[in-house]
Amino acid sequence: MGLRELRERSGLTLQQLDSLTGVDFTRLWVYENRADEARNMYLGTTARLARALHCNVLDLYPDEHVWRGGVSAGVTGLSEIPQQAISRFETKNRPVSQMYLRTALRLSEALQCDPVDFLTEGY
Repeated sequence: MGLRELRERSGLTLQQLDSLTGVDFTRLWVYENRADEARNMYLGTTARLARALHCNVLDLYPDEHVWRGGVSAGVTGLSEIPQQAISRFETKNRPVSQMYLRTALRLSEALQCDPVDFLTEGY
C-alpha cells in the first residue's frame, strides 16, 4: 500500500504525521516518493509510523508483491541474511530498532512472525 496512501487515508498531512511521530516531514516525503529509501527505513521508525497510521509495519513496505504476514507456502526458512548481520542484533551490538525494513521483512517471513515482534524496546 505505501506510506502516502495510508497517510492520505488517515486524512493527515506530512506535517501532521511529523508531529505525531517525530519523523521529519521532509524525510516522510522521501519515504513516500523513493521506494528504495522506504525499503531501508529503520524498523523503529516504521513502527512509529505504523502506530500513528493504525496499520502493520509491513503495510509500509513499498512493494505490493511481498509477504504481508500469515503462513506462506513458499517460505523455505532461510532469510538469506548473513549470520554476522543477524548476530549484531542478537548480541545487541546494533539496536533492533535500527534494522532496515527490508531486513525485518525477510527475517519475519523466514520466522513466520510480525516484524514488530523483534522490537523489545517498548514499541
